[in-house]
Amino acid sequence: MKKGLKISLIVLGSILALLLAAVLLVSPIAKWYIEKHDKELIGRELTIGKLWVNVVSGTVKINDLTLYEDDAKTSFVCFDHFDTRIKVLDLLDNRLWVKHALLSGLKVNIEQDRTWFNFDSMVQHFASDEPKEKKESSNFGLIFNDVTIEKSYLRYTDLDIGSEFNLRDIAIHVPFVDLSDMKTNVGLDLCLADSATLHTDLHLSQNAEEYFINLKVNDLGIDIIEPYLKQTLAVDSLQGLLSLDLSAEGRTEHILDFDMKGDIVINDLSLCDTSGYRLGHIDSIWTDIGRFNLNQNVLTLNRLRLSGLETAYIVNADSTTNFDLFLGHVHHHDTTVYEKIIDTVAAAIEEVQEHKTLVIGINDLLLDKINLEYQDYTLPNPFVYEITDIRITSSGFTLTGKNAVHLDAMLNKEGRLKMQWQGDIHGLDNHDLTLMLSNVKVSDFSPYVQQMFGYPLESGTLSFRSQNKIVDGNLEGINKLQLASPAVGDKMKEVEPEFPKIPLKLGLYLLTDKNHNVSIDLPISGNLNDPQFSYRKALLKVLGNLMVKVVTSPFRLFSDDDDIQYVPFDLLHPDFTAEEYTMLDNVASTMSMKPNLSVIFEQQVNYEETLQRLCNMQLQRDYYLSQHPEIDSTGIDFLTNEAIQSIKLSDKGLCGYAAQFSEKEKLSSKRDVEMVAHIVYQAKSKVILSRLMDRRNALLSNYLLNVKGLSSEQVSVSKMDEASLEAYNKTSRYELHVVTYEEMESDQ
Repeated sequence: MKKGLKISLIVLGSILALLLAAVLLVSPIAKWYIEKHDKELIGRELTIGKLWVNVVSGTVKINDLTLYEDDAKTSFVCFDHFDTRIKVLDLLDNRLWVKHALLSGLKVNIEQDRTWFNFDSMVQHFASDEPKEKKESSNFGLIFNDVTIEKSYLRYTDLDIGSEFNLRDIAIHVPFVDLSDMKTNVGLDLCLADSATLHTDLHLSQNAEEYFINLKVNDLGIDIIEPYLKQTLAVDSLQGLLSLDLSAEGRTEHILDFDMKGDIVINDLSLCDTSGYRLGHIDSIWTDIGRFNLNQNVLTLNRLRLSGLETAYIVNADSTTNFDLFLGHVHHHDTTVYEKIIDTVAAAIEEVQEHKTLVIGINDLLLDKINLEYQDYTLPNPFVYEITDIRITSSGFTLTGKNAVHLDAMLNKEGRLKMQWQGDIHGLDNHDLTLMLSNVKVSDFSPYVQQMFGYPLESGTLSFRSQNKIVDGNLEGINKLQLASPAVGDKMKEVEPEFPKIPLKLGLYLLTDKNHNVSIDLPISGNLNDPQFSYRKALLKVLGNLMVKVVTSPFRLFSDDDDIQYVPFDLLHPDFTAEEYTMLDNVASTMSMKPNLSVIFEQQVNYEETLQRLCNMQLQRDYYLSQHPEIDSTGIDFLTNEAIQSIKLSDKGLCGYAAQFSEKEKLSSKRDVEMVAHIVYQAKSKVILSRLMDRRNALLSNYLLNVKGLSSEQVSVSKMDEASLEAYNKTSRYELHVVTYEEMESDQ
């Protein structure tokens, strides 16, 4: 018995000794083998500081492992310590159960140059050209408990665009993952860039049917996307801090069918182009996402806040703008892996969104503390205008229904803008826009007025009230303009205005009342579906027509006489008629109300017609005297003159009398008589006609100056030049040309 027991103990001891030797030797052997055959195993050089394996307890510990790049000198992946323990007996049940795993001090260096990565050689090493045999599905289970990665670091460099991205202090904790039924609980914490932090939680339900993920980022510098913007835009710097707290839940069967909610905040956002010019700055953007579902095309924001936007739009003298450099720089490059990913995602989104309408709603919208500046250097005198303290509010804003938006702003630090809009942004058929401007200094817009009309605006305060309603495409609008104490400078001779036929200075002067104010109603209407309709053109047409109407017939504003633009007269009548004197009285009354008004009365005579009438009258007179020789002693009185003028040109006696001056023996028509009269009396009638024209001008001038008491600066009487007189074939009249005598002096 003792001998048998002794043998048994020896055998058992030997077995234990062999097992102990195996346990003690497996670590150095494994270390030696891995380092000896590393290139065969993984295609790269690898070194291990210390490896300890306990096959009995299922424990593996590794210290100071380094996996090198292809040059066998540069570190690709390394870590300080790895410690794991598995349930060995569970391997017999076709299951790997990791009870604990710790990875500390992991450092990973990833580099990319367009489509090349620094791990491509390893991927190729494990790739095989031979087709893989289809393996039967395995029931092998994987369970992980208490998996931790700490004090780790990842560096990513894009060599093509010079971008570098660092993840520091990476901390990942996996309390439990059961890959046999996909039940998962994972947490991730790490530092991004210099001071940003990232925290995520991922939970998968049993069999991974449902998932929940939470993502938190604090103070991430968005300058990390600068290199990618520079590929298509001329960006020098993009600054700002991003923070977000988002959660999403959905079903893994349809990965894009999820509901997301949470907050996104961006602070101190600024953008500069490659010249160093700052295009804009925003103090903060904050949005509270109530629901986002890509599959259902729904985005609902509980709140959207934007505050502190400052930017300027500058048009240079050559019509380029301050945004041209930013938008115009294009870098041609090959398609990168990121663009491929983006294209793939975009295609998937497009497929999901096909035949669906995007539903966007903002329950509470607030944009405030917005300051904009517009500068235009294309004009002879630069135009600079500030719109500050802009505040835009809306409740229940949507892309698919009726909206109401309110806007308030300051105009060049003194004026005020208020606007209210109701309508649907998808079309123009139904809208209601109310606009109110107050205390706007019109001299600020002088550069544009100079370009359009050729006059500078020196002063004036404008108020504007406007409401334009569109119902089923039909526009009805009223625009009430009030202008207090406008002052227009002298016409700029060096400027070629766009609307030279609209004398702005005169028009404003005529529109001002006795208190030096202007009140104008500008109604506008039309159908927006008419291809010829343009709101801007329609409004300018109404305003332009008003100005032209005022200038060409200014006295109707005071006398309600639409014909006062002209004063007709009969040059062969010895005086003005009662009706003509009444018209002259209205003109004089108006000019008394407008002391700076100057009117040029241009005498326009139908020369040929009047000359023929004079010739006819000479013939009629001589014929009558031939029939009444007694008149030589008594003279021609009023009754005699009426009798002479009553003789018709077709009168037989007159025709016979005229025949003596003609080669024809007999004259039978009015035309024949007129031809004789013109030949015989033309020279004499021209002298009489000139004398009558001068006499009529003297009569008019005397009446306006001496009888009506107007000054010589207010009244000027002229007649047409000889060429114009011969070409004029309309009714004889005085045409009124209205100016201010300051303008007349400046033109001279």
